[in-house]
Amino acid sequence: MASSASIQNMLPAILSVGNQEQSQFYSPRVYTAQYNIVSSLLKSALVKAFPSNPMVLDQLDPFVEMKLLPVVDGFVDLPDNYRDILGTPYIFVNQKSDGECGGDIEPLTAQTFKVQNLKGGCRTRPVQIVPESEFHYRTDSTYNYPTLEAPIGYFAGKKRIKICPYDLSKVAVMFVVEDVQYIYGYITQPDDTFLFDPTTTVDSPWGSNAFEPIFNAMMALYSVYSKDQEMGGWANILNEKGIF
Repeated sequence: MASSASIQNMLPAILSVGNQEQSQFYSPRVYTAQYNIVSSLLKSALVKAFPSNPMVLDQLDPFVEMKLLPVVDGFVDLPDNYRDILGTPYIFVNQKSDGECGGDIEPLTAQTFKVQNLKGGCRTRPVQIVPESEFHYRTDSTYNYPTLEAPIGYFAGKKRIKICPYDLSKVAVMFVVEDVQYIYGYITQPDDTFLFDPTTTVDSPWGSNAFEPIFNAMMALYSVYSKDQEMGGWANILNEKGIF
C-alpha cells in the first residue's frame, strides 16, 4: 500500500484542505511537476542535515544505498545512480593492511558492514574529503602524508573520488540515489475531472514519515498556484519561503 507521502496519496490530501475536486484547475501535469521539485529539494535538505542529525536517515532510507567500490589507480568511480554522498567514505584497516575484510557482504547496509568488520577483525577509518588543493599539499608533504589511519580524498569529478594512500583496494560509500521522475497517472473524464490511473503512475517510495515536510511544501505551492496559475519557478518560491 502506498504511503501517505506518495504521489498517489498526496494530491487528495492537498485538495481536501481546499475542498476541491480533482479537476484541471489543479492539473496532474502541474501537480506532478511540483511534487518532483519538492521531492528533490527535500532530499537535498535531508542530505545537508546528515550526519549532524542522524534521524534524517529514517526519511531518506528508501533512497539510500551502500556499496563497496574498488579503487583503481587511486580513483573510486561512484555508481551511475549516485546523487549525493552521506557522511564520509570508509576504508578497511586490518592486520595485513591490504584494504580487504572478509568476503562480500549481502545485503550491504551500514549495520551489516559494521558486523562484517567485527567478524573479520577489521576496523574502519573515515576518508576525510578535502579540497583538491589541500589533497595535493598533503600528498606532497613529508610529515603530514595520508596513511591508512588517516586517509584523505577529494572529488575529482561529480562521480569520482581521488583517494590516498594509493594502494587501497576498496572503499565503502553510503549514498543517496539520483532522482526519478514520478508521474501521477490519470484518466480524464467528460466533465473535465480525472481519476487516478495506477497503470500509468510512477509512484515515489517516500514513507509516511516524510508526509509533513512534503505536504507543507506542496500546500505552499498549491496556494501560490491557486492565486496565479501562470506563475512558475516553484523551487525559487520554496527557497524564498524558507520551506527547506
